[in-house]
Amino acid sequence: MISETDMATWQADGFLCVRGFYSSDEAAEAKGWVEEIAAWPDDADRWMHHREETTSGDVRLSRTENFVPYHDGMLNLLTRGKLLDAISQLMGEPAVLYKEKINYKYPGGAGYAAHQDAPAYEFIQHHVTCLVAIDPMTESNGCLQFAAGRHEEGLIGLNDVGCIETTVADAMDWVPAETFPGDVLFFSSYAPHKSGTNTSEIPRRAIYLTYNAAAEGDFREEYYRDKRETFARHKEAGSPEMTRISKIGHFQGKTVHE
Repeated sequence: MISETDMATWQADGFLCVRGFYSSDEAAEAKGWVEEIAAWPDDADRWMHHREETTSGDVRLSRTENFVPYHDGMLNLLTRGKLLDAISQLMGEPAVLYKEKINYKYPGGAGYAAHQDAPAYEFIQHHVTCLVAIDPMTESNGCLQFAAGRHEEGLIGLNDVGCIETTVADAMDWVPAETFPGDVLFFSSYAPHKSGTNTSEIPRRAIYLTYNAAAEGDFREEYYRDKRETFARHKEAGSPEMTRISKIGHFQGKTVHE
């Protein structure tokens, strides 16, 4: 599944793109599922929709989370078969799904400040993130960019919102990671990455997954329970954190609560 060359790239850079991981038919099916989920009505007790105001003033979905229990196709795609096998190979041990989300980034959708994922994951130590590309992800529509090889340094330049300090990020060398439908991009949760605003006319949808070592335990339900409780406290208090869509403040858009 993951070649020796791929493994060497993974270890050196902290991220790895596997082209054509899914066939065109599999990619089309996943795209249909993303569109199904995007059309689901809000349901505070099950999945979580987040919205933003884009640069055009439209209110669009920015993210959907916690959909696996309610969609059999996604459950099979993300928790069984070749994706889980590849993640386990990269981790060097069996893996289990920790969290899942769809980031939509429609035209005018905001980017994400330079950050590492690890500060947002409080219950686990050994984890890997990956994305399944639904649309072409290019520099014009805000693809991910990585600071290659910096994943071995632990947490880097952490600021008070859990991101990388601007001055530290500005000094990094950033490599765009363009992906296309069917590609899967794996990255260490310590790999510094960021993305820009979608300045194109097409969406930049992707399924993002984080997996942890199965030996640590299954914390998926605990993660979402904790996140809901934290967000509810922020909203009740009217704190600045209520504009976030994650435990860290990397989202650079204007969150809209409905």
